[in-house]
Amino acid sequence: MKLYNIPASPFAARVRILLRAKGQTLDMLTPPAPAEFRQITPLGKVPALVRDDGSVLPESEVICHYLDDILAGPKLYPVDTDARAASELVTRLADLYLAVPLSDFFTQLFTAPDDRAAMQAIIPDIARGLKYLDLLVGDDGFAAAGRFTHADCALPPMLFYAAGMLSAVADDDLLAKRPRLSAYWQAIQQQPAVSAVLDEMRQAVKKYQSKLQAAQ
Repeated sequence: MKLYNIPASPFAARVRILLRAKGQTLDMLTPPAPAEFRQITPLGKVPALVRDDGSVLPESEVICHYLDDILAGPKLYPVDTDARAASELVTRLADLYLAVPLSDFFTQLFTAPDDRAAMQAIIPDIARGLKYLDLLVGDDGFAAAGRFTHADCALPPMLFYAAGMLSAVADDDLLAKRPRLSAYWQAIQQQPAVSAVLDEMRQAVKKYQSKLQAAQ
């Protein structure tokens, strides 16, 4: 199997964390030009998993669940119904209430970087997502279920952007205002699978910033 991947994508990072946590690897592919990529996967988004039969599976959470089922290593989707509900809830909240406004924010940043007011208008939605997660995230260093789960693959890549790239626009530290979520963020970065992938994201962002600066 192979994975279409962009190192800075929080959704591709979710899959890479799961692979590392399971002690598995896949060949990583760089997506081709958009028109060509849509011939491979109609959604045209990363990640996209190319299975051994040539079929392509999109959507990071679907990919993670599939890989967790078929690959060796610790199971990251809990079997216990209560534990699974808790981990799925954190993941769902992250996808609906944090990923969406973060995507809007960075779309605005890359398309109209001088429109500070438009970016600031998105900040309350990001703050709301952080508030919801702060209410539900575990207080033991894991997102849910008292152990490392798929939720710990999904949430850290989003917090990477929420914690590190909003300060230039937000009037205050949004994550610091959420002590439970902030404590989780500090703890989860110590997990080897998470730490390694966050380093990959950090390097990718620096490379992109250097490219932008060189083009100016």
